[in-house]
Amino acid sequence: MGCGSSSPEVAPEPVEETSPSSEVPSDPKVSHSYRPSIISLQIPNDFGDDVSSDALSDRSEGHEENKDYLFSTDVTLQWLLQRISDKLKKEIPEEPQWIVERLNRPSWDVDYATSSVVRVTFGWDDDDLPKSVVLKTPVAKDQREDEEGKYHYIMFKRECNVYEWTQKFPKLIAPNIIHIKKHSKEGSGVVVMEDVSEKGVEQDPVKGLSLEVVRDLLKQIAYLHATSLKHTSWSTLVADLPPSYYAHIIGNFDDTMTFFERQDVDHSRFVHLAKFFSAEYLHTTATESTDELGMPKVLVHGEPYASNVFTKMEGKEERVMALIDFTESHSGCFAEDVAKIISWNLNAKERTNNTGSLLEGYHFHLARYYDGDCPFTVDLIQKAYEMFVPFAMVSLCGKVMSIKNKGDKEPLIERAKSLIQQCYTMERLNE
Repeated sequence: MGCGSSSPEVAPEPVEETSPSSEVPSDPKVSHSYRPSIISLQIPNDFGDDVSSDALSDRSEGHEENKDYLFSTDVTLQWLLQRISDKLKKEIPEEPQWIVERLNRPSWDVDYATSSVVRVTFGWDDDDLPKSVVLKTPVAKDQREDEEGKYHYIMFKRECNVYEWTQKFPKLIAPNIIHIKKHSKEGSGVVVMEDVSEKGVEQDPVKGLSLEVVRDLLKQIAYLHATSLKHTSWSTLVADLPPSYYAHIIGNFDDTMTFFERQDVDHSRFVHLAKFFSAEYLHTTATESTDELGMPKVLVHGEPYASNVFTKMEGKEERVMALIDFTESHSGCFAEDVAKIISWNLNAKERTNNTGSLLEGYHFHLARYYDGDCPFTVDLIQKAYEMFVPFAMVSLCGKVMSIKNKGDKEPLIERAKSLIQQCYTMERLNE
């Protein structure tokens, strides 16, 4: 059955953005105060994550005295207040009380973080002004001299490009951006966005998502995909993800195999599935599957993990309010997002019992939002989904390995184990 044409459904409500929360608890308060600040939560400078940008502020001795720098960056409070005022076309109190806190920081076991994320909370009483905003800045310039550092800076600019496109379509479940500065002559940049945690609840990546939230997320992602099919200017701004990205996802295959075998996964599963734990397989599937399936590419979000989903209650129903973190967005197959949403966030029973209806629901919403001769049929959606289940399995195993030393991770491990078994069964049937 083809998509066909029909009247478009009312699009999802506009949404706002917060930053991904850190798996590391908030840092202890340090007795270091800024002039109008309530308190600031600081991380010592030896993490080497300060951002330099003379285009954002002038940190010379002559200007230092009257400027409040946000969290080891060269972004000043005064600059931020002016950007908010410009965006909202509203006067801002000159010296509001404010708090700044770090929402992420470089991982202890890697040399680089893609970006630094901080929240600034204000003490003003004006309901027309945001109570807080989130800033993302790229890794420090002195960490971008080698290939890995350059890669992370490119990923930051990728997210900026996507945000510039999404702002043209305010009903997308994308961040509400206040200001974007991709670079300066020093190579720095910043994204200022609203903080959706004011109104929404961040979901737990270990627990995953409820079935009703998954249904709504598929509806929202169908709107993103349909919009990207109709308005294709993003395709000149967003490149494919490089093979090195997929190598990072896989990590060490032997370590992954050893870990899951200790979780009672039979060794034979990995004998049959080893071919999927390959950067070449992941890169080829992500970039060439649309040609194989004979369908156009969409803007893929790439990271529909529960921790990037914020929800709110509408009556008795829980709805998706925002999907954040477009760092890994790229041109590709719609089924990558669909397979990840279903496979990453539902347990084995929910996935087995509801995949068919979830795919039909995605098709229904895609057709209505596309409002024309949609190029995807239900059968094609099913075929593409099955193609990307191993893709989703490999990336979920990578997420398990990234938190393997943390407590309270059993539901996530069980979801990964069930995906391994599903992919093994599919492979045996195809032999």
